[in-house]
Amino acid sequence: MELIAIILHLINGEIAKIPVGLAVNNLTCYTALTRVIDKNEDKNVIHYKGVEILGYYCKDQKGDWIP
Repeated sequence: MELIAIILHLINGEIAKIPVGLAVNNLTCYTALTRVIDKNEDKNVIHYKGVEILGYYCKDQKGDWIP
């Protein structure tokens, strides 16, 4: 199990930093994102706690980027 941080830039100007634990074989930023976003039917817009996400990226515990 690897702990990574997903950083979300929200449309309201807030930044959310969320720790996510992933199995090493599933270690991708998109996998982490799918665990924290709100599930809805519009595939073009993603939300976190009802707020639209403008962008996101992931880093591991060392501060390295996760693709």
